[in-house]
Amino acid sequence: MNTYGMGRWARGAVIATSAILVLGVQAQVIDFSGTRGAGVNKTDVLLENLRLQVPVANPQQPGTTTLVESNYNVLFRFDPVTLHLVPVGLQQTGGAGAVPCAAAQVTVFDALRGANQPLPNASVTLGTRTATTNAQGVASFSGLAQGFFTVAATAANYASASQTVLLSCSATNQVAVALSPASGGLGGLAAGQFRTILTWVENPRDLDAHMTGPSAGDAARWHVYHGAKTGGDMCALEVDDTSSYGPETVTCPPTASTGTTATTLRPGVYRYSVHHYAGAGSLGTSNANVRLELSNGQSYTFTPPAGPYTGTNNVWTVYELTVLSNGAVSVAPVNAVAQGVSSGSVARQMPIVEGSSLGLSESPALFINLVK
Repeated sequence: MNTYGMGRWARGAVIATSAILVLGVQAQVIDFSGTRGAGVNKTDVLLENLRLQVPVANPQQPGTTTLVESNYNVLFRFDPVTLHLVPVGLQQTGGAGAVPCAAAQVTVFDALRGANQPLPNASVTLGTRTATTNAQGVASFSGLAQGFFTVAATAANYASASQTVLLSCSATNQVAVALSPASGGLGGLAAGQFRTILTWVENPRDLDAHMTGPSAGDAARWHVYHGAKTGGDMCALEVDDTSSYGPETVTCPPTASTGTTATTLRPGVYRYSVHHYAGAGSLGTSNANVRLELSNGQSYTFTPPAGPYTGTNNVWTVYELTVLSNGAVSVAPVNAVAQGVSSGSVARQMPIVEGSSLGLSESPALFINLVK
């Protein structure tokens, strides 16, 4: 899986090794055997579950020591000049001195049915902890440190997924993860399809998914959103959430249950955007997660770039996916933010030449006066 903030990172890498640092007369062991690497955004990557073992002298038994273990997450920032990862943050997550002040509830949904079908008995891993979802699809965690963690969810007959979350200690952290069915008969991706899944936290209350794409001939680009869930007959908004968390799910071509007849993607540029329609906070504070899934099993994860955000009527253009005439697909991150526009201004009117003009944000001119 690939991860995008405004750039690309590999996720889920496991480094199976350890290092020994000799400081004075005592040896400190840094153990990477259970460490995972996860992209956080454009510039940052998280190294999770680094174990530090420090020998501590036993006062009652001179000449002997006891190994005391602590766990850490380390945030690194990529330096494009030196091509080095530079440590910028250290968070202790376990052992003596850790502050276990955070709690989290992770709700796992079916990506095609949303809040109507939470998934019980799904396995959720948050950092180094694993829990099973209850009948309401919720896995609960407590005694966590604050900071960045990865959340991974798996369930029978569903494709697994993971994302990065930022936990705080001010209140129970609510996290939503939506899984795609693995079987084509239940809505799993068939050859040539792709799916985009948006989740976020309680605020803002309503984030909206928008997809635009190529029409036949020189016609204006079609626009799929809450007011035109199957516009253009190429994609469909299959889940529209208006009350926090998501998911909002767009599939191209649509799942057969939508009744749409398209079976093959038209060559051209497909552009995905997220609009802050209603609710407090901003896209920057929403912990929004956009996952693009391709039928070959490859996936990309996007998180909002650094603002500036002003609240409602901000639009985050996330990515462009280009389908060539031979069926080949390429993905380009956009991660552009527009302010003060309403959700009708997504579609660019000018035709886009195949294979060119990648990485363009949608024109604000069409985000005008759309209401639910």
